[in-house]
Amino acid sequence: MKTNQIAGRCVLACVFVYLLIQIYYLSNYILPSATKEPWRDFVCLFLIQSVFFAACIFAVFIFLLLQRMKRDHASPFEALLLVNAEGKIKREVLLQDKQSFLVTGAKNGKDVFIESIRDPDSDRYLYGVCNLVGGLWYFETMSDTRPIGLKRGDENVIYRLKEGMLYQLSATDVIYADTCKIVIREQKNIWREQNGSDSL
Repeated sequence: MKTNQIAGRCVLACVFVYLLIQIYYLSNYILPSATKEPWRDFVCLFLIQSVFFAACIFAVFIFLLLQRMKRDHASPFEALLLVNAEGKIKREVLLQDKQSFLVTGAKNGKDVFIESIRDPDSDRYLYGVCNLVGGLWYFETMSDTRPIGLKRGDENVIYRLKEGMLYQLSATDVIYADTCKIVIREQKNIWREQNGSDSL
């Protein structure tokens, strides 16, 4: 499917270049030399058609570019589920139209929070920050004082994240902080303690 899309765009690009060359040749060489009325009208009509088709192809490229930019700024995940040690969902945070979030914790406890990067609580410990770049989420641990782990997909291993390194997140990853975990995809064995969802 992707190969067909690339091939189609290459064909459109070739046709667009051909039309530009044709427009240049008609407007600079053919049209000035066409002195007779029927021939001049035919050249003008052909030139108008070429400009029209070139404009249509250019509009298609602009549309594809805008779609790509929109896709790069859209979150591939719908929400984050903050799950406590008992397997209960304490909070659901919607990620649509969000570009970043913070994972924080209580300085004198084991509570974990998901906060907006615009309005962080200064009284909380900062585990890490997650940013959306090019349609992908990347998590960065800010300190090694309190360990934070990452479980990849169906693997049974929890990797301890290193400070200052970027980790790309997938829909099946789980982030562990203290006794809580942050689930990117909703699991069937987790039931909701609170109804509704929050937005950062």
